[in-house]
Amino acid sequence: MKAVHVLALAGGFAVATSLAGCDETGDGPEGINGLAFSFSGDLSGSYLAAGTPVVGGDGQPEFGSWAIAAEADSLGGLVLAAFRPSEDPIGDLFVLQLTSLGTGTFTPCESNADCHGRVFFGYDGGLFDHYFEITSGSVTIAEIAEGRLRGTFQFVARDEGGTGTQVITVDDGEFDVPFVGTAEGNAVKCMLPSGSC
Repeated sequence: MKAVHVLALAGGFAVATSLAGCDETGDGPEGINGLAFSFSGDLSGSYLAAGTPVVGGDGQPEFGSWAIAAEADSLGGLVLAAFRPSEDPIGDLFVLQLTSLGTGTFTPCESNADCHGRVFFGYDGGLFDHYFEITSGSVTIAEIAEGRLRGTFQFVARDEGGTGTQVITVDDGEFDVPFVGTAEGNAVKCMLPSGSC
């Protein structure tokens, strides 16, 4: 595993919204309740995460699946984050940041842009097997209603923080996730390398 040195999420999940009631009907773009996508290239498979992180006594999320939206991130916008567990304490972490909150299509989605993100495969809170940075793509926020965020995304990402030779293409990305309260948002921030508890 490789160590995470810097993850530009200073203040990452300072959440300003209150915990909203979850709509468990799965009325997202394709009827999902969570965050899902397929990926191909140097790594391939499918990703699905759902639920809200359970905050442990240490202020960090307990091991398990979750997919959330929080505002405001370090850039004053929106963070979409998900964790798909594999073997305790390891899983795959997805983080997407948008500098503004509103419906519409956000493009380009790439490093240092208003839309940027990353996927860590084999992540345990400090080490990872693969770190893919989004290098091109787009995100569409279709609806912000009833305490939930719904939309779609697609992108291309490169390993080694966007400079490596391994590439994945993410297709059919969709999300229908709850906005979370301060406790859950801070717990997620705690598990990130740049987070503080």
